[in-house]
Formats: sequence, structure tokens, C-alpha cells
Amino acid sequence: MFKCARKCSLLLSAAVIFGGCAGTPPSARLSSSTTSPAKAVDAEQTTRDLSDVFDEDRSQNMAVTTTGEAVDLDRWPLTGLQDEGVGTWPVLMVKIDNHDRARPQAGINSADVVFEEIVEGGLTRFAALFHSQQTELLGPIRSVRTSDFNLLRNLNRPLFANSGGNEAVLRLLQEIEYVDVSSNAAIGAYKRVEERPSPHNLFSDTESLRAVGTSRGEGGPPPTMFLREVADDVLAAPSDPVRGLNIDYGSTVVQYRWDQNTKWVRNQNGTPHLDSDGVAVAPDVVIVQVVSYGRSRADGRSPEAMLLGEGKALVFFDGKVTEGFWRRTNAEEMTQYFDRDGQTIAMPSGRIWVALPRVGQTQIVE
Repeated sequence: MFKCARKCSLLLSAAVIFGGCAGTPPSARLSSSTTSPAKAVDAEQTTRDLSDVFDEDRSQNMAVTTTGEAVDLDRWPLTGLQDEGVGTWPVLMVKIDNHDRARPQAGINSADVVFEEIVEGGLTRFAALFHSQQTELLGPIRSVRTSDFNLLRNLNRPLFANSGGNEAVLRLLQEIEYVDVSSNAAIGAYKRVEERPSPHNLFSDTESLRAVGTSRGEGGPPPTMFLREVADDVLAAPSDPVRGLNIDYGSTVVQYRWDQNTKWVRNQNGTPHLDSDGVAVAPDVVIVQVVSYGRSRADGRSPEAMLLGEGKALVFFDGKVTEGFWRRTNAEEMTQYFDRDGQTIAMPSGRIWVALPRVGQTQIVE
């Protein structure tokens, strides 16, 4: 894992356009997390629903945010962590299963950013972005959904690993600029793990997937996705101390609890969420981006997250929550997160998990 001081450069939330290829990163490294196992969630807690914190009309107070190119080869664009070996290779986006039978997942703690989206039956699935680290085992890998399309469009031609999809979704996926490293493109980069039940047993690794990317076409380096803190130069957004948050997606119930040493420790369906090495899933930052879901264009039974527009948001870091809203006006732009006064929220460096629940599915635990 990287050594990183909390003092981080101010990075604007915009695309970084410079040359790169889809080759295997020469300086990417295997994860070596020292995170401790998750703690049990306390039985007694005070909660409030997300809808309770947005009574004011902040539209008149919203500040104008100027974006521009941010080139900082000393910091990884997705985590903001400082490092001497920052690379300009493409980001690898991988669809990872989150069914109870898919746990524990492999490699999930090596992802720089993870989006959690709702799929059929109130279950969730992960779209995990790998850039600064490699992992020798990754999965279980599952199929693409139309919710993934707008997660791909602003990543500057990423590599995309998945287990395929129905005919309609694969036809629509052809409209997007990306490098196909799915099991349909290169089944040799994937393997079935016999001790896991099908279909929750398809795995790969980042090195093999990047090798496929090299052979199939040139991808671009990822943009800087989030505004990061500078100790003296960024005005802190108004925030409140909290113990954590609960998200009820339906069939998947998630809890995050703050721990000073471990960060936001994740529990799922009543048990600690650990990876295949027994390490707790505990990101540095958790973003709740409330979205609406419509019917997928490819399958009316499948929900599709609406990721363009504006909605409520909560940003959790350092044991506190900043309440505000998110905005993304077109598919090529980065999603921006603002506090209630319309100022862009600056976040500490580290791994970020972005939850994409519906209205009314989130509670703050005070």
C-alpha cells in the first residue's frame, strides 16, 4: 500500500488528456493491505433518514465551479495518493458479483474506486476501477448492465472486464468507446474456480486483463475524478460527526461504521464484509450519491441507474459527514460533489466507495 501524508495537492475535477497505452503497468504493485477485520455493528444507534437533511433550497447559493486540466504525475488520479511511480496506463473497470454466494470477493480491496449499483431483485453489483494496484486474483466477475454505460463514458477509453451480457445490452455497449477485455473477447484470461458455485466462480487477474487490453487496442489514462484536500488551501465544508450510515437496497443491506484506524468498516447483511484474504472492506471515503432508477433499455426487468443530472449526496470521511448534492451535466464530465452552499467538496486521499441508492434507502447513524 502507498505511504501518503494527509497533505495532498488540489486537483480539479476534470479529465486529464495525455498519451498512454493499454499495456501492463510497469510500476503497479500487488496490494498489501494491513486493514484489520471488521467489527460488529452496535445494537443501539440513533439514525435519521437522508431525506431529513435537505429541507433548505440551496439553488440560490450555488457557487460557479470552474474546471480545467490537472496534470500531476506525482499523484494517482483516482486516489490522490502521492507516489514516485504514477503511471498513465488506462483504468481497468471490472464488474464484480455481490451476491451472498459470491462472497468473499477477491481483489476488491485493490480497487481505487468502487461503485455499488442496484441490479435485479434488490441485489447490488460492483463496478470496480483498478489503476494504481494489481491483484493476482480478481472476482467473481459478472455481466454488464446498462447502468455501467455512464460509468465508462468519462474514463477516457478504459479497459472493461465482464462476463458478457444479453444480446441487447451488448449491442448498445458498442456505442461506447472502451477496450473490450471481457470473457467474450478473451476467455483464456479467465478461469472457473471449482470450489465456488456457478455462476459465482469466474475469476481473472489484472495482469492478464491488461495483456488482453494491449493486444486489442489503445486506451487512455483516466481523469482526476475527485477534488482532494490541501491542508492550508482548501476551506473545509461544513460537516458533522457521525458513527456511520445504513443503506437498505432491498435484498442487500449495508452498514458502514467509522473506526479511527480502519476507516469506514463495511458490514453486509449482518456480517463483516471481508475479502478472500480475510481483510476488511473499509474505504477511506464513502459517497452516497442518491439516484433514480428506470427500466433498462436492454431488459425491462433490470433497473438502470440515472447518472446524469443532479441529486442529493452525502460524503463521509474522517468520522464526519458533509451533506450536499451531486451534479453531472453530460456523459463526458466527471460527477461533481457540492456541499449545501454549492462549494465543491474536497476529500482526503485514499480509496473511495460510491453508493448509488434510491431515495429513502439511506440513514445516517449519529
